Amino acid sequence: MIEAGIFYLVAALLTGCAVMVVTLRGLFASALYLAAALSLVGALFAMLGADFLFAVQILLYVGGVLVIIAFAVMLTNSEQLKSEPQTNRQWGPALLLCLGLILMVLVGVRRHSFVSVPAEIGPTTKSMGFLLLGGQILPFEAVSLVLLASLLGAVMFSRKERGQTPAGSDPGKES
Repeated sequence: MIEAGIFYLVAALLTGCAVMVVTLRGLFASALYLAAALSLVGALFAMLGADFLFAVQILLYVGGVLVIIAFAVMLTNSEQLKSEPQTNRQWGPALLLCLGLILMVLVGVRRHSFVSVPAEIGPTTKSMGFLLLGGQILPFEAVSLVLLASLLGAVMFSRKERGQTPAGSDPGKES
């Protein structure tokens, strides 16, 4: 009973944070709500006994992705962001689509008979490690190569060309 109450509390907080991510105008405030939402997803993983997914969620998404988002927010031109609209004309159809999807999920949940299956909650990190570094080593290494290639691509795209001046500076003026 207490577990169900905690689950519903975490789910409500997660839903609220997710709505705030997409509705707030401030980019930095949205990033903070995104951090809270990703942390709450990690809490759901922890409640389900998936310790490996909990650790990955916190370390990769909350720790890594949000650091990148924070740097992107700090390096963007805030005046340009304030002048551009944060919504577009497609919000009406998108809202109808979301409400339709919610209705489909609710109908599916109502029609399904959920049978409780006793499950043993235990640590999953050891078995995941054996799986990733055993039979699944080739896909695991392939993903690491793709991530390395994307990192190198990001570095190449962020480099300035020779002779290019930073935005907002006068090329004829010496510092």
